[in-house]
Amino acid sequence: MSDSSNDTLVQTQNWFLKAVPNPTHKNITTQIGCHLEEVAEMLTVLKSDNPFQSMVIADAIASLVLLSDRLKSYGEDTYVREEDRAELLDALCDQIVTATGIGTFFGMNVPGALSEVNRSNYSKFVNGEPLFNENQKVMKGPDYTPPELSPFI
Repeated sequence: MSDSSNDTLVQTQNWFLKAVPNPTHKNITTQIGCHLEEVAEMLTVLKSDNPFQSMVIADAIASLVLLSDRLKSYGEDTYVREEDRAELLDALCDQIVTATGIGTFFGMNVPGALSEVNRSNYSKFVNGEPLFNENQKVMKGPDYTPPELSPFI
């Protein structure tokens, strides 16, 4: 992996460290909910001419949205055991790798797009500080600009 790709991922991690330097259990379950929301969003663009496959995709979206919403609002009783953290890290790394693979196979510049998403995420901050909603999710500030991803497709 090139240094710029590593720098981009470090920039992403630094955004989270700046936004939430001391994450609470609520921050963690909200972030997991946000992650699942993005997986559901990805599935909404997945189409099939097979009616059964389309139904399975729709069911997966509905389940992910339900779980995402519950984690963001009522995640107090959901946790990862200390002894399972290595397995969690392996799964997270595998998700980064497989997501990069999907984008690459579609001819997308994932590292470039991630850099643009980072730029956009940093624009959410107000005077260098994050704004949060009631679920502890970072919200868009008045100077927010959405990512322009078309150059990376």
